Amino acid sequence: MKSRGLVVAFAVLLAVAAAAAVLLYTSGVKKSAETGGNLQAVIVATQDIPANTALDPLIQSGAFKTLNVPADAVVNGAVTSLDELKGQTTTAPIVANEQLATSNLSSGNQVQGGALGISPGHIAVTVQVNAPDGVNGAIQRGDNVSVFATFTGVSVIKGTLQQILSPTGASATNRQDLPDFTVTLIPTVRVLDVVNPVVQQDGTRSGSTVTLTLDLTKQDAQNLEYANASAKITIGLLPPGEKGAQPPASMVPVQLLAGKKP
Repeated sequence: MKSRGLVVAFAVLLAVAAAAAVLLYTSGVKKSAETGGNLQAVIVATQDIPANTALDPLIQSGAFKTLNVPADAVVNGAVTSLDELKGQTTTAPIVANEQLATSNLSSGNQVQGGALGISPGHIAVTVQVNAPDGVNGAIQRGDNVSVFATFTGVSVIKGTLQQILSPTGASATNRQDLPDFTVTLIPTVRVLDVVNPVVQQDGTRSGSTVTLTLDLTKQDAQNLEYANASAKITIGLLPPGEKGAQPPASMVPVQLLAGKKP
């Protein structure tokens, strides 16, 4: 019985020693991970931050913290000091606990085309149409669309420039009323962003409009602005990879748009 007791006691001692060894090893690994040279301190946000937000008030309210992350997980241009955020504005949304990068700050090097990916030499223009005129919410970012303009109640004044500019130039005898007509304003344009009506669980939609931001040439942007003020705009969704067609110029009864010939 005495020998059995000694065996039990010895086993207990071995178990305690093993547990202590595991504890010491775990503590050592944790300490090594916390102080090891494979970690780098970066700045992260403690809350979601929208784009176009001034950061100085958030710095003062303590909306940022330092976080040690593995060196191979550090993003390009990571912010490592709060001093880098002073006087800055966000150019893209920032998610809580996301590493801050200088490319998302007003002083940073922006990605070509900016957050929307605008093509070189183009301009982003936003237009809003009724849901049925915007394919009822089926258009997605990156799609190609055609833009149509329907003009109603249009009339032109015939005659020389001198006659048109004279006090009687706009008389009924010189005026020609045109029938309603539709033109293909922009055969093909890429959608940079879109806000569609949200479909509810019961199948109804939360809104009645579609808002599109388009990647336009400067000439097309001017034409769209003119048509948006004087005509009804309709958007047509093109199949993936397909371009729209421009009907013959003879189908347009009069030159109405800059850069467009009848």
